[in-house]
Amino acid sequence: MLKEERQQLILDHLKTAKKINLGDLSSMLTVSYDSVRRDVIELEDKGLLKKVHGGVVSNSYLNILSGQRKGVKKGGDLEIVIKKAISFLKDNQIVILDGGTTNFFLAEQIPKNLTLTVITNSPPLAMALNEHSNVEVILLGGRYYKRYQIAMGPEVSNQLKRFNADIYFMGVNGLDVDKGLTLRNYEESILKQQMMASSKSTICCVVEEKIGVVEAYQICPYTKIDKLITNIEPDSIELLGFDGLEKV
Repeated sequence: MLKEERQQLILDHLKTAKKINLGDLSSMLTVSYDSVRRDVIELEDKGLLKKVHGGVVSNSYLNILSGQRKGVKKGGDLEIVIKKAISFLKDNQIVILDGGTTNFFLAEQIPKNLTLTVITNSPPLAMALNEHSNVEVILLGGRYYKRYQIAMGPEVSNQLKRFNADIYFMGVNGLDVDKGLTLRNYEESILKQQMMASSKSTICCVVEEKIGVVEAYQICPYTKIDKLITNIEPDSIELLGFDGLEKV
C-alpha cells in the first residue's frame, strides 16, 4: 500500500473514530509502528490531525475535551505523569504551562482548592481552567497557529520577559541522552527556551514512548532542566545515562 493511501485511510477512519491508537493503526494497515508514526507526523505537520499520547485525534476533537478527561486513561501512563506533576504545585505559585496534550490534561486536573497563576500560550488549555475559580489565567497573545493550537511570535516572546515564574512545565516530542529535548517545530523550540528563561525551575513531563526519540529541533540538553517526570520508575533501564538529572 502506498504512503498516500495509508494516510488517506487514517484520515477517513478519524472521521468516525475521533481517536485512534497507533498500535491499532499499525495492525489495521499491516505496517510497522514506526511507519504509522511517520505517517501521523506528516499528517500533523499538514494540520490534518493532532498526535496525542499513544494515538491521534482530529484537531477539532481536542477543542471539546475540556472538562471531560476522556484523554486520560485511569491507571495509564499519562495519568501517572499528571499525578506526579501535580505534587509539585503549591498555593500562590506562578506556573507556565505551554501547549500540548500532557499540559492540557494537567491543567484540567489541577486541584480546585489550589490558588495559582497560570501563564499559557494555549487557548484550549486556558479554557480547561474555566471551572478553577482559584486559578488566575494569563493568556499570552500573538500569532495563532491553528495546527498546534498555540500562540507564537515576537508578541509572546516580549510578554514572557515580564514574568518570573516559579515552575515551567515543558512539553516535548522527544527526549534523548545525547540530543536532549527536541521538537518538530523550530519556532516553538525557541519559544520553550524563552519560557525556561522566565521561570526559576523547569520540569519536563514525558511518557515512556518519547524516551529515546529525537526530533528535528533541539530545545536544550537534558542537563538544562531541573526535573524529569515520567510514568516509569526513576531507576528504570530506559533512564540510564541521564546522569545528574533528578528523575521522578
